[in-house]
Amino acid sequence: MAIFKGSRYEYSTIDYFTTKVGVPAKPYVMYQFSNLGLTKYWEHVYTYGERLDQIAFKYYSRPELWWLIPEYNPQVLDINNIEPGTILRIPNV
Repeated sequence: MAIFKGSRYEYSTIDYFTTKVGVPAKPYVMYQFSNLGLTKYWEHVYTYGERLDQIAFKYYSRPELWWLIPEYNPQVLDINNIEPGTILRIPNV
């Protein structure tokens, strides 16, 4: 897995893991959240069936900024299985 200079993952740690026996491990990126206390954000209550790109479009008018949402919500471990009712911090960038 290549991480490019200037990427948001530039100073991240890469580890490989799998949850199933006999299945090749996939890369997992771990990085620090350094400015959570300094960034202003909106709170969004996640509802069933929403997607992060839809939420990004609602707040930023740019669905490609979906990745900002999980970056500011480290409590969300699986972005494809967010529990309805979860309060998401949407950074005001």
